[in-house]
Amino acid sequence: MVHMEFFDSVEEMFEAERKAREAADARTEDWQKRVKAGDCFRQSTGYGFDIYGEVLEGYEEEHLQNYRFCYCFSVACPEGEKGDVHVSVILEVITREEFEEIKKKMQGAM
Repeated sequence: MVHMEFFDSVEEMFEAERKAREAADARTEDWQKRVKAGDCFRQSTGYGFDIYGEVLEGYEEEHLQNYRFCYCFSVACPEGEKGDVHVSVILEVITREEFEEIKKKMQGAM
């Protein structure tokens, strides 16, 4: 399900983003905070399929401490795409071998 929000000002939008980021940060576990560049992971979409990702880099900025820039793919996007992932959504760290095998299977199904 898509959730849309509407705002009366850009300031209101930024305030909502800040609150959402702080809520996500608050539910982040210590092991998730340690996810680093080179790690591979699995996250759930809540729609019956998982997303698999590889962390490419982290951020230095304090307010971005729990975000990672990643290459992710799924059955919905087997060719993959790059973007930010908040570590609170990572369900587990997987091995590089598992990541490559799953990626190969999904891309072979295209």
